[in-house]
Amino acid sequence: MNHTPASACPVCQGRGKTDFSSTDLMFGGDTRYDYHRCTECGLVYQHPLPAGETIAGFYPENYIVYVEPTRTRFTPRERLYLKKRLGYTHIDAPAGGRPKAVTDVVPWVPDGKVLDIGCGNGEYLLRMQSIGWQCTGVEFNDKAASICRRHGLNIVQGDLAEAGFADNSFDFVTAHHLIEHVPDPHALMAEIARITRPGGSVLIRTPNSESLGRRFFGRHWYANDVPRHICLYSEQNLALLASQHGLTASRTLKPVKPKLVLRSLDYKLGNRGKPSKKRKMRKWASKLYVPAASLSGRGDELFMLFTRQGGQGTAS
Repeated sequence: MNHTPASACPVCQGRGKTDFSSTDLMFGGDTRYDYHRCTECGLVYQHPLPAGETIAGFYPENYIVYVEPTRTRFTPRERLYLKKRLGYTHIDAPAGGRPKAVTDVVPWVPDGKVLDIGCGNGEYLLRMQSIGWQCTGVEFNDKAASICRRHGLNIVQGDLAEAGFADNSFDFVTAHHLIEHVPDPHALMAEIARITRPGGSVLIRTPNSESLGRRFFGRHWYANDVPRHICLYSEQNLALLASQHGLTASRTLKPVKPKLVLRSLDYKLGNRGKPSKKRKMRKWASKLYVPAASLSGRGDELFMLFTRQGGQGTAS
């Protein structure tokens, strides 16, 4: 491992020390990237933090292949949950049956406006639109933005800062697996807080740096996604970051994803043949990971809901 000098954490400015070093395990290459861990808040981050032009080079054309959205409506059981538990009394739902929990939706806000940052092909926004939300997306990718527009969505192409939304524009702001790609988390969170109305909600989804899978696999953990994932968060440092911008954590989930174990195993074994997800014994073994990660509270993903307070905080 190539040890580099101590650094300053991009969340709390604490002292960072070398955590791990790796090449790009997804696309190959010999370039090694160093990651530090903050001795204060525990953030894991690439050091040195890459600049914009460097970051653009991390993403080959086949990194994400956008396709037409398929799951554009909630299932009947999900709609029943929304109607009974979250106040969506205006939507159609079966009269009986067993509701299925929906975790990425907040209680109904009449005439509510939602923004999805990095909305991809718009599948999530189309589901939100189907239950009455006024939807807007921000998306950088040309193809993804064009797919969204074909489906009638209001899309701003570019990054969030370029969109120039007015203060207090949205009741609900979401960022699904976006923040880990951003080298300046304070700038992103400050902008999110500015455009969210007081009392509004913010949903952040990102890999969990304290997951059981990462503990097992180390640098081979699939969700490290070196070098594209610039910062890896824990529940504590993500809450710390948000709090400095007037956002208070109101709910945290840590979903477990066995597929990450199988993909990480392929990295660990250097497997370039038949993937582990298509090997019955390995798939069976990966299911043992679910109770272990769940019972330890160390799931693979952070799913954190925040409420914006009356005023915005100031980053230190």
